[in-house]
Amino acid sequence: MNERKLRIFYEVSKELNMTKAAEKLYISQPSISQSINDLEKDLGVKLFDRIGKRLYLTYEGDTFLNYTRRILNLYDEGVKVIKEINSLKRGKLKIGASTTIGIYILPDIIGSFSKIYTNIDISLIIENTKNIVRLIEKNKIDIALVEGPAHSDEIDVEKFCDDELVFITSKDHPWTKAKKIPQEDIEKEKIILREKGSGTREVFTTALAQRSINYNIFMELGHTEAIKKAVEAGLGISCISRRCVKDEVSYGKLAICSVDNLKIKRSLYVIHHKDKYITNIIKTFLEFSKKNVERL
Repeated sequence: MNERKLRIFYEVSKELNMTKAAEKLYISQPSISQSINDLEKDLGVKLFDRIGKRLYLTYEGDTFLNYTRRILNLYDEGVKVIKEINSLKRGKLKIGASTTIGIYILPDIIGSFSKIYTNIDISLIIENTKNIVRLIEKNKIDIALVEGPAHSDEIDVEKFCDDELVFITSKDHPWTKAKKIPQEDIEKEKIILREKGSGTREVFTTALAQRSINYNIFMELGHTEAIKKAVEAGLGISCISRRCVKDEVSYGKLAICSVDNLKIKRSLYVIHHKDKYITNIIKTFLEFSKKNVERL
């Protein structure tokens, strides 16, 4: 049994005339007759009495008509809703993000996107990269934007945008008086970093290891805002995304210091499960995000 058979039965029931039903549905009268016969065989009952040249609904046919009407109404409503979702008139999107992106990039993008696509509900989960990867694997979120490598064979990764990590200090730290800081001076400082599993931390430790630069991790904090406050209080220095400290630097609360011959560049990534169907909503959001991220 399928929607076509139900649609034919419904129209025949309304017209009580197969020829008129065929004309209304733009199909041949023999096709109408065959479909009704098939439906009666499927159900094991007669849906119509054929008396003379007229059709009459049987009790079983009249009962089935009530259900058919409800089924077709639900079907038509479902088709309408799906078309609205595909045309971005409504929908839902579950996004994951690692900390830097989730706090300093996505809120502005989501805000701008929601002003255009007002009936699309967006939920945002912010975790470190390691936890976001787990949520993608379990299909708890549709897509994610992360700042660290996604260590999973189940995930597809594509570049989202470029980013830079910078060393930050308190406004009165000795480093602020020098134009360039020798690399060996890093070892003398107390480094404040994110927790293990953070994409920012992994990029930082990998970059310094590649250059054989020693460093001393003094404190681990689970939030970028906590790191900035700790650095501002003079507890140590850190290395985080330039995007995270724009306001504090402009207000004179923190300083960005350059280390000689050390630029830590990285890419931010979009990730999703390899088996995930990329809907029109997802495609549109990603295209919108990539066009707008560089202004942030």
